[in-house]
Amino acid sequence: MKFKYLTTYGLVDTRGNTVRRPVVEIELLAENGKNIPALGHIDSGADTTTVNIQYAEALGVKIDRTKTKHIIGIGDGQVPVYIAYLRFKIKHMDHEIEVPTWYVDSPNVNILLGQEVFFDIHKIKFEKDHNVFEISCPSK
Repeated sequence: MKFKYLTTYGLVDTRGNTVRRPVVEIELLAENGKNIPALGHIDSGADTTTVNIQYAEALGVKIDRTKTKHIIGIGDGQVPVYIAYLRFKIKHMDHEIEVPTWYVDSPNVNILLGQEVFFDIHKIKFEKDHNVFEISCPSK
């Protein structure tokens, strides 16, 4: 399925062009059935899906704070993350996805859909020159 890049009004690049990002509408799937609509940034530079910890609380995801890792690239120096899973659906696509996730308490992160598992099960084609990107499931 093809999606248009999201225009980020107010942000410009070094040439003065409006910044566009590969963002999809998703539905975060909660155990209690209270699903949450959100936006997920397709991030080929993120090794693992990284999500703000507030979503874990809202979805009822159990965070084991004794299992902490530290990552770099989303804040100053190393940032602690908590490992769990995220279940979601991409709007207009018919399948549920569950990916390992780093939950982080950082204002710099909302939802970054990273490479681990997500890119393994989808073919993702960026065509920024045409203002579209495509997500497909080769196995289907």
